[in-house]
Amino acid sequence: MGRKCKQAEVTDAVRAYLATAVTRPPDEYTLDVKSVAAAVGVSRTSLYKYDLAAEIKVAASRQRESVGLSGAALQQRRLADIVHHLRQELKLAETRNKALLGQINIIEANAARLGVDPEELYKPLAKPVRAVSQAGRGRNRRSRRFSS
Repeated sequence: MGRKCKQAEVTDAVRAYLATAVTRPPDEYTLDVKSVAAAVGVSRTSLYKYDLAAEIKVAASRQRESVGLSGAALQQRRLADIVHHLRQELKLAETRNKALLGQINIIEANAARLGVDPEELYKPLAKPVRAVSQAGRGRNRRSRRFSS
């Protein structure tokens, strides 16, 4: 028994996917060569090789028409979605920032309660003394510790 033609399989799969995608909004089914190749499970080069890129482009325009979005309206919707997403991230960052400020206030209050100057908490740590090489000392210390 011979092997089925791969081009026929890929073409049928892509056309079935495009038939489904045309009726759905672009947010759910993105119609470009990369997205269709990932959804169908083939390489993008196969889609170009079998001349399916033109069919995908036509299906994408039909999808936009069925949803009622022109190219400019689609771009504006994408930008509005990006702005909405960025505003949500900003709100999340603000709540995290407020939580961190509250935690710093608690730390400063506890330091004052324990008799530590809160200004001491913000001083940088002193750098270690590097005047004498510490190379080779770690192994000798460990061997002495286990031999005793």
